[in-house]
Amino acid sequence: MGKNNRRISSILRDNMVHGMYREEMSKLGEAGMYVSKEYLYRKVGERAGLSVRSVSYILNHTVEEEIRDR
Repeated sequence: MGKNNRRISSILRDNMVHGMYREEMSKLGEAGMYVSKEYLYRKVGERAGLSVRSVSYILNHTVEEEIRDR
């Protein structure tokens, strides 16, 4: 499936995960640069109800998208 064929629910979930990651990084401040990715992915995964692998995929292979009328 191409980028234009993604379900809105998937885009919303991905955007939510990106936002949670930013929140976790801001909570940690400068320490966020020294914390392992796995720790951050686990924290986001616990909040979102997703596996570390799913969080990792979303953060490394998607970008936040604005949802427009299709």
